Amino acid sequence: MAPLLALVLAAVDPCAPVEAVALDPLAARAYREVGDAELAAGARDSAVAAYREALARDPGDAASRDALQRLCSDGRAPDPFQEGLRRMDAEDLGGAARAFEAAHASEGSPSAALLAGIARYELGDDAAAERLLRAAERDPVHREEARFYLGLLALRAGDGGRAASLLESAAANPALASPASDLARLARRDGRVILSLLAESGWDSNVNLGPGGPQGAAESDGTAGLSAAALWRPRGSRGPYLRAAGLLHQLAQMDEYDVAGVEAAAGWQLRAGRTGAAAEYEYAHRALGGDDYLGAHRLLATGWTRRGRAAASASYAVRFESYAGDWSPFSGVLHRAEARAAVDATPRLRLSLAYAGARDVTDEPLLSYWEHGPRGEARVLLGRARLGVDLGLTWRAYDHFDEDLGAQRSDTYLDGAAFVELDVADRWTARVGVVGRYAASNVDALAYDKLAPSVAIGYTLGL
Repeated sequence: MAPLLALVLAAVDPCAPVEAVALDPLAARAYREVGDAELAAGARDSAVAAYREALARDPGDAASRDALQRLCSDGRAPDPFQEGLRRMDAEDLGGAARAFEAAHASEGSPSAALLAGIARYELGDDAAAERLLRAAERDPVHREEARFYLGLLALRAGDGGRAASLLESAAANPALASPASDLARLARRDGRVILSLLAESGWDSNVNLGPGGPQGAAESDGTAGLSAAALWRPRGSRGPYLRAAGLLHQLAQMDEYDVAGVEAAAGWQLRAGRTGAAAEYEYAHRALGGDDYLGAHRLLATGWTRRGRAAASASYAVRFESYAGDWSPFSGVLHRAEARAAVDATPRLRLSLAYAGARDVTDEPLLSYWEHGPRGEARVLLGRARLGVDLGLTWRAYDHFDEDLGAQRSDTYLDGAAFVELDVADRWTARVGVVGRYAASNVDALAYDKLAPSVAIGYTLGL
């Protein structure tokens, strides 16, 4: 009877699922008899343990199953607030929300209303979240915390003005002052309509690059650029949206490489708590040196989810490219897929790692290729400043042997970027950055490097 003496006499939940072990009806009968004896003696917890052991060894033991069901239904109902805390710790947001709502309904607890509202916000049930947070807001003890999450709800709805007001009020709580102030500043740039303008200047060490690589010896030049964009989201961060943008990129001397472009996109975004998805169509046109260069149609699908401090996303895009003039052999269809994982390592440090693959099928078969590689990113928040560092590695292999090159081309690209952004005012941001690439190739003439530092000032207005 050694197995019977090994019963753990601590409290065991009779309602929890039973995991089966090796089938042993004789041992199950022995455990059931112990359970009956313990129950008769008033030892409920040890009876539960015995019945669970019996059912684990014989899932067909109806007597043990019935005994556990009776003990489960006879148990005291757990305190709903404590049950909510337990479920929230287990990241069962739906169960936590229901438990806190029950506590609020039975006791009128503002703490339960606040936690239920937070859970409903995380689940994406914005109407229920706002009702509960408004109830918590009436209690002075929880007013700032409730307004913080009400501000987040307003941000998600695209109401930047209301979000900024609520978040500014929440900043009166010292524990919320920093994140609430930062979000209030961002809220002034958010809305159902967002307009942005960016002016930049810099230097490019290798201007004369085409779709397939360098066009002769590297030439450098000074650069200046101006871009503008508009985004309309009638239902905030959910539902349909339209986007339009234009850009001008001018060189100090090499006018034949000046770029002008326009693009327009329409899409739809879905959100359900910590999970979301979006689909988009975009058309882009580029002119090079004043002549038509590229027209492209792109379809994009993306999805993401978040759990605790970690997030994961995946995307797929197909782009139908039509190059003009001498560039026409590069026309074709470009496929690109990416998987990404990110984690908030600290409240101010976010790290992410992505892996992407692409397939370019061009009209000229010699130019078709496969490529893939990883990319790492780090973002640091320092009050009004943001620092970023990106590093990527890509391997590209072309499909066919090129008689003119005397090789089947294979390239490796090392890409890097670093920047510092500073919010100099509510709607103004200054940026200093540098991007670079080192390209190695099995064809020596196609190896190159590129370095492009720049400074920029941007303005963003949310309406």
